[in-house]
Amino acid sequence: MKNYYFILQISIHAREADIKRAYRRLALLYHPDRNSSIDAAEKFREITEAYEALSDPVKKFLYDQMLAGDSTEIVVEQNPTTTHRDPRYRPRPNAEPLHHRPSARRQMLDLMDRHLSKAIFISKVTLFFCSVLFLDFVLPVSKNSERVMGIYTIGGKYGSSFKIETSKGKSYRMSTNSLSYFTNFDDVKICTTPILFVPKRIETGSGFKHRLPISIYGNFIFFPIIWLITSLFGVFYKETVEMRFNLGVANFLLIFFNLIIFYISK
Repeated sequence: MKNYYFILQISIHAREADIKRAYRRLALLYHPDRNSSIDAAEKFREITEAYEALSDPVKKFLYDQMLAGDSTEIVVEQNPTTTHRDPRYRPRPNAEPLHHRPSARRQMLDLMDRHLSKAIFISKVTLFFCSVLFLDFVLPVSKNSERVMGIYTIGGKYGSSFKIETSKGKSYRMSTNSLSYFTNFDDVKICTTPILFVPKRIETGSGFKHRLPISIYGNFIFFPIIWLITSLFGVFYKETVEMRFNLGVANFLLIFFNLIIFYISK
């Protein structure tokens, strides 16, 4: 009796995902179109036979019983007759029996498996944008000279702050602790990132450097960090279909959060 687990090089306790992963790996290795050795075709046939037996839950159960030496005969009634309590009840034609229908979780996992490639693609796209954000953050800033044209105090529920308007028509909000370093008609340097041109800080002529807090690289930097972590897991984590699919959905939602923060930063 052939040992299908040995042929697929997996444990007898392997899960469905492990069986599928092993089959794909070995099928690519021994497919006659890829492997020109003499025994490749026979090896590929054995791999396919093993996968067909272990991928089907019923066939796998019967095979495990035979592998364990249990010769108990399992009789399956082909057309069981059941009596309904209502004599007027008539079953719908071609209706699938309830006990043969997959559970709600099984249906959900199958749906995730069908759309897993899309979720992984989203994770790869978001990982690319996270890499751009990382490079934009670590590269040296570009400095542009502007002149302070107005300073305005802003009151709020959680404390007051102020903003300055420059000669290029842009305004930057700051905390009151830095108010004494700025005066009207002073020349300042706006330090922006080299790729996305996000303002990071303002430097005065006296050497004072004020970091802009309301920025994707300021108080909201934890959003890109979370985005980077979920993107990495979405691309490189390969244990379960459910986790990879959920990470793809999370990365898709984080796109909108980071776009909003990026818009505020500009």
